[in-house]
Amino acid sequence: MATRAVEIFEMSSVLVAFAKLQGAIGVTFSLRVRVKVIGMRVAVNLNMFHPELPLLQRLVVAADSGFRQVEVSLPYSEQAATLKNTADSLGLTHTLINAPPGDWSRGFRGLAALPAFKDEFRDSIKTAIYYAKILKCDKVHVMAGIPGKNEAGVGELFLDNITYAATKMKEEGILCLIEPINHYTVPGYFLSSYEQAKRVIDEIKLPNLKIQYDLFHAQQICGQLSATINKYKDFIGYVQVAQVPSRDEPCMPGEIDYNFIFQLLQSTNSDWVVGLEHNFHESHGAPRDWVSKFGLDM
Repeated sequence: MATRAVEIFEMSSVLVAFAKLQGAIGVTFSLRVRVKVIGMRVAVNLNMFHPELPLLQRLVVAADSGFRQVEVSLPYSEQAATLKNTADSLGLTHTLINAPPGDWSRGFRGLAALPAFKDEFRDSIKTAIYYAKILKCDKVHVMAGIPGKNEAGVGELFLDNITYAATKMKEEGILCLIEPINHYTVPGYFLSSYEQAKRVIDEIKLPNLKIQYDLFHAQQICGQLSATINKYKDFIGYVQVAQVPSRDEPCMPGEIDYNFIFQLLQSTNSDWVVGLEHNFHESHGAPRDWVSKFGLDM
């Protein structure tokens, strides 16, 4: 269980003392050892969590809510050092950022598959690595984008761009993540299946290139979540969750049985962080309540 965090409380000293006691009185006892198995940790997505607040204030509210890890899809509105200093003061760590995806307000959802933006893409990777290094964040999601319907060479361009990104990130010890996104939520998104993502990984052959597996998208792309998790678990580097179709908290009713799913994820013994990329509603209860209910750790 090398990848499952385990805490054993003062085991060495307890065992030594117990052995001495048995030897001194000449009686043999049985000893039960209490082992605490810690569930996978969660990270709150700050683009979804209190989006009405400035980014730095969201960090404060996240810490006040009991979170210790955050993912920030779009951290670029603040200086990297300011984000790092604020997070450090609150006891927070950054687990994931996105590379700059282009002008979000104009509908851009990444640059990796856009032929007209190759130079901008490479600049975005340099910016993402700069932020990741300062934030001590070891995972960067590189979004594909929405190419034009008749643009030629998009597949080859995507391979070339992701090879560039993963190579540069490997030099810095950063995991490069690619995420299939369903066409109901983002019509025309280039990377839209797990088979396609796996082909990219097989073609590039870099150990730091992994899949960002979002169950909200997976359910709408192909369903069969348990089969998909088991099939691709060795290629998954990060997990995100939300209920379908509402994109609300996993504790809410919907298509996905998260009692089953979280048990399955735990059983893989994979050291994944679970990103909470969903809508948050105060009326649905405090996050720490349902997080602990599912056996996860803040």
